[in-house]
Amino acid sequence: MMTGLGKEGWMQASVADFVAKELGCAPSRLAKLDAFPGNAVYEVDADGRGFIVKASANHDALRAEAWACARGAAVGCAAPAILRFGRLGTDMSAMIMSRVAGQPIAAEHPALIEVGAHLHRLHGVTTTGFGWLAEASWDGLGDFSLGHPSWLSFLGAICDDTRALADGFAAEVAEAAASAISDHADALAAVEIGVLCHGDLKAAHILVDDGRLAGVIDWGDAGIRRPVVGHRAVCAPLARGIAPLLLRGYRPAGQGEWRVPLYEALWMLVDACIAHGHGHRVDATLRGAMNYLARMQG
Repeated sequence: MMTGLGKEGWMQASVADFVAKELGCAPSRLAKLDAFPGNAVYEVDADGRGFIVKASANHDALRAEAWACARGAAVGCAAPAILRFGRLGTDMSAMIMSRVAGQPIAAEHPALIEVGAHLHRLHGVTTTGFGWLAEASWDGLGDFSLGHPSWLSFLGAICDDTRALADGFAAEVAEAAASAISDHADALAAVEIGVLCHGDLKAAHILVDDGRLAGVIDWGDAGIRRPVVGHRAVCAPLARGIAPLLLRGYRPAGQGEWRVPLYEALWMLVDACIAHGHGHRVDATLRGAMNYLARMQG
């Protein structure tokens, strides 16, 4: 740590040095933003331009986010441009992104049709295996392998994680979800190719400016999955009034009546596992997942 600087002072100085080294211009302003524990995010002005610098001790997770952004932008989804990626000191990696101007989208905003079209392009990015990109294994060449060889394996792992929660009801919900997966195992096993999904598409991550889509930000939860548009894999975090317009732009094919409640339930279990890990109560989330599973039998 730099002499005389506390942890935050060291971080700001390190970010300023990183920007100067990578972009060739010293920052004129640095402002810390809220970030997930283990990450540090700063809004930076330099040379008359705006940037976002994100640093993390989880090197592979940051690399995964950069990959997802880059692939999204390459196919015409409005992801921030990744300008630089490198080391920040000995314990952290960092990336510099273009800063997206704008405000979070509102329900019934016409730009949601454009968002749907962008998602359709994003879901054209395919690869083998399934799982969260942040948990992928990366090699020195920039290639990665995902944690699950099949869609069934990925969904089964959600049930396993739920069983491990210190809550008696969690095991009951996990068994109900596993049973529902088993009932439709043939259809689920037929999913052989996963596609790139944003993973946390909510209003705060869709920015509009002057009436148009400005960008889709925060790709840290991106993964390779099977998108069933109309449920939590794509748009359930969005408020009511957002999904219908988004779907007009996406133009989804028929999905099958059982898939929507099943995936709604499974993604609620994912939410419960994450919340439980942060010490939050998850009873209501588990009950909601069980309600969706009950719909499959109703």
